[in-house]
Amino acid sequence: MPTSIDFGKMFHKKPFRPINMHMKNATKCVALMPTAIDAFFRADNDALKDIRQTINKLEEEADEILEKLQRRLPRALFLSVNGHDLLDVLELQEAIVDRTQDIINLMLDLPMDVPEEMRQPIQQLVGRCVAATNVAEKIVNTFVSLAETRFKGSDAESIQELIHETVAIETDADSLGIEITHTIFARRNSMDPVCTIFLYKLIHWIDDLADYAEKLAIRTRLLIVR
Repeated sequence: MPTSIDFGKMFHKKPFRPINMHMKNATKCVALMPTAIDAFFRADNDALKDIRQTINKLEEEADEILEKLQRRLPRALFLSVNGHDLLDVLELQEAIVDRTQDIINLMLDLPMDVPEEMRQPIQQLVGRCVAATNVAEKIVNTFVSLAETRFKGSDAESIQELIHETVAIETDADSLGIEITHTIFARRNSMDPVCTIFLYKLIHWIDDLADYAEKLAIRTRLLIVR
C-alpha cells in the first residue's frame, strides 16, 4: 500500500519513530477484535469480511514499515540499544498483526455455534487482550521517547510499572483461556468434534495476543537495561 511517510527525513531526525508507527498498526488490529467476536457470534460474515479487509490493509502498512526499518536503520542507531533485541520487539509487534489475521480467517472459514455460556468469557478474554496490547503500545511509545534522548529522564521507571501491568493482564487472560478451555472439554460430547477442535484453536490464538504483548513488554525492558 502506498504511504506518504518520508522515511528518509524520519530516520534522520527521529530514527526510532517508525517502531512506534508499526506498533500503532498492531494496536489498531487488536482493537477490532471485540467487534469481530460479536460479529462471529451473530454469524455476520459480511461484517467479518469488512474487518478482515481493514486488518489486511493495516498489515500491509505494517509490513512496509518493517521492511523499511530493516533496510534503513542506520548502523549508528545500534550504539544505544541491542540490535537483536530491537528486531525481536519488531517481530513480536508483527506477530500481533499476523495473529489477528489468523483469528479473522478462522472465524470466516469455520463458522460455528458457540455455546451461550462461553460467549461472555470469550468477550472478556478479548477485552484483556485489547488491554494488554494498549499497555504494550504505551511501553513502546515510552521506549521510543527514551531512545531518542539516549535514555535520559524519568520515563524508565514508568516503563517498569507498565511492564508489570502487562504481565498482570496477561495472567488474567491466561486464567480466562483456561476457564473457557475447561468448558469446551466439559461439553465436548455434546458438540461437533470439528467445532470442538477449532473453537479450542480460536481461544488459543486469541490468548496469543496477550502473550505476545507480554513478551514484547519484557523484551523492551531488555532494550533499556542493556
